[in-house]
Amino acid sequence: MKPCISFLCFLTLCLSSCTTRIPEVSKETPSDTPTSTHLPLTSTATALPTPSATSSPEGEGDGVVMNWAVLADKNDYSDVGMTDLPLDYINTKRIRQVLLDAGWKENQILELLEFDQTSLREALDWLSGQADEDDLVLVYISSHGLYLHQNVHWGNFFPQDWKRIKSQKRVLILQACRAGAFTADLRSDPDPYLSIGAVGKDEDGWAGSEEEGLPIIGSVFTFYFTAAFEDSEADSDRDGFVCLQEAALYAQKHQRNYMHEVVFEVPEFLERFKAAGFPTEDPKYPHVVMVDRIGVPVILSSILH
Repeated sequence: MKPCISFLCFLTLCLSSCTTRIPEVSKETPSDTPTSTHLPLTSTATALPTPSATSSPEGEGDGVVMNWAVLADKNDYSDVGMTDLPLDYINTKRIRQVLLDAGWKENQILELLEFDQTSLREALDWLSGQADEDDLVLVYISSHGLYLHQNVHWGNFFPQDWKRIKSQKRVLILQACRAGAFTADLRSDPDPYLSIGAVGKDEDGWAGSEEEGLPIIGSVFTFYFTAAFEDSEADSDRDGFVCLQEAALYAQKHQRNYMHEVVFEVPEFLERFKAAGFPTEDPKYPHVVMVDRIGVPVILSSILH
C-alpha cells in the first residue's frame, strides 16, 4: 500500500486529540454512488497575478460581478516530516479546469503550490484587496489535516483573514482529513459564506495513487465534486446548471459509495480503517459537511453574472 494512504490512518491518531473537541456547527448535507496552465506561488514567491480590473474602494459593490479564486495545494511534506502526497497537484488541476470551463479568467485564479501559512495569508490578503461585495470568491485548499493544524496553525489566523474578504459570496472548499473541524472555525462569521468540508470533523478522507490499482487518482471528494459539473444527475433542481451546493451533495453520495464499494473491498484498506476506529459498516460514512449562509444556489458560470 502506498505510504500516503498509510498516513491517512496514522493521521487519525495524531489529529484526533486536537480536533474532536471542536464542535461542528454546520448543517450536514444528507446524501448515495459513483471526474492548464499553472500560476504557481510557492512559499517563497512574491508575485501575485495582476487583475484585469480593480475592485471598488473599501470593497463597496460596483454592480459588476467578478470571480476570484485561490487554489492551495501541498504534495511535498519533506519540510515538515510528514508523508508526501505525490499526486502532481491533480486536485487543484481539476478545480482549476472547472473554473476555466465556467468562464473564469486565468489572471483571477491564484494557485499556491506547496503553500505554507505565509503564502496562504498573502493570498487571502490579495482576495481582500481585489474582491468587492458583488464578487464571487472561491478558496480551495488540499492538504493533510495535520499540516493545517500543526504547521499552518489554521485557527490562529484563517477565520479572521476570511472575514476581511468583503464579498457576499465567499466559498471555502476544504479537501483534508477532519475537514469539518476546520470549517467549523468559521462559525463566528456573521456574513454570508458557503463552506464545504470533504469529510466530517472526526473522519479521514482517501487519496488514491496509481500503484494501488484503484480507479480514482487523487482525492475522492474532489474527483466527484468536479465530475458533478459534467453530469446531469447532479442538477437536482433541473435548472440547467449545477450549483456548488448540488455538486457537494453529488460528491457526498458518490464518495460514500466509492469508499464502501471500492476502498473497503480491499481487505488491507478496510482493516486499517477499522483499526483507526472508523464506522466502516455505516453506509453514511463519510459525511460531507456543508454550511450554507448564502442561502441561494451558487453557480460558477460567468454567463449568469
